[in-house]
Amino acid sequence: MADLLNFLGQSLKVLIPTSLVSWQTVLWLAVFIFIVGNLGLNLAVRNVVFSILSLDEIFKQLRKTLTPPKPDSWQTLLWISIFSWAMSLLPESLFVQGFIATCAWFFLIPGIHWFMHEEKFKVFDLTINIKKGLTINGIWLGPWLTGALVCMLLFSGLPEDRLSVAFVCWPPISAMIAALPKFIAMGPKYKTPDPGARQELVILLLTNLLLSCWLQLFFLTQSWLVDYPSLLTEDLSKSAFVVKLASDRPTSRGVLILDQAETVVKEQLDGQTWSQVERWLFDLKPQMQRLENTVMSRLPPLKENELWHVDGRVLPRTEYQLQMMAVWQGPSADGTGYHLVKPCQITRIPDTRRSIARTVASTQIARVTCDVVTAPKAGQPDVGT
Repeated sequence: MADLLNFLGQSLKVLIPTSLVSWQTVLWLAVFIFIVGNLGLNLAVRNVVFSILSLDEIFKQLRKTLTPPKPDSWQTLLWISIFSWAMSLLPESLFVQGFIATCAWFFLIPGIHWFMHEEKFKVFDLTINIKKGLTINGIWLGPWLTGALVCMLLFSGLPEDRLSVAFVCWPPISAMIAALPKFIAMGPKYKTPDPGARQELVILLLTNLLLSCWLQLFFLTQSWLVDYPSLLTEDLSKSAFVVKLASDRPTSRGVLILDQAETVVKEQLDGQTWSQVERWLFDLKPQMQRLENTVMSRLPPLKENELWHVDGRVLPRTEYQLQMMAVWQGPSADGTGYHLVKPCQITRIPDTRRSIARTVASTQIARVTCDVVTAPKAGQPDVGT
């Protein structure tokens, strides 16, 4: 019995796969496929099994693809780049690490450009024409992809708010890469482009400079909207170069200013005696200046704050109506600016906190109630007192 168990143990040990690619693996997969087939499971499971069997073939094809066929090839440049990046991890000096990593870029960029320039590239059993696949309407996009890598190398150290420089420089750099073959003859040696090629180079350069200008305009417009968000409230439907994707207009910053002004006015006038309130209203102009300073100090700091002005006027009614206005003095669609108005009613109510023996005039206090901000009105307001 012991001999039988020993024999079975040795047999099972032989059947255990020693590696992924071995006859034991094939045997066990064949047994598994036989069981799956007899259970009537769908063919998708069998396809997965057969794909596992082809892993070794995949690695062989990948190794063949990345093995340099000759010393001057894109594979050689790629492996030198990978080796340089690996070596950059060894030194302790950050300067040395950065220098070696930069050298890796000098091999990677021409290697990728060479790879994209290959007329045909064989991967597994497929032959892919890379240059043809990257050509649209007769324009090969390889120089622009290479230009993007060059910009990554040149501007990777810039802070995040300055990365727009890389995008603006990308079209001219790509145009120079695309134009470089026109100046190189066999040898290699320098040559002067023929008249037809010069015309193509002029069109290429001007087109990319125009694209660069459009990118600069985009980033400039975005920076304006960050510093001056109220520009989004303008009607830009007649603009020749700005397209507004959102259908609804955002709320003007003037609404926030007037809401904050309402809070300040209530803090200063609500509950004050009627004589104090009248003195405040009769001295309105300096009061509005102080009100503007207080409001702006409570708002988040933006460059736009300098272009807003808080003003007001008093309309005599049964008691008083204070119309506070937020005036936009910055750029606008029609050039005249606009303003928003928040009307506030100032009424007298009895002061129940005071003694009944006081006179009637001394027992009157002010109550301030404000309405919602009106819709923006074009032009500057006619302020009066």
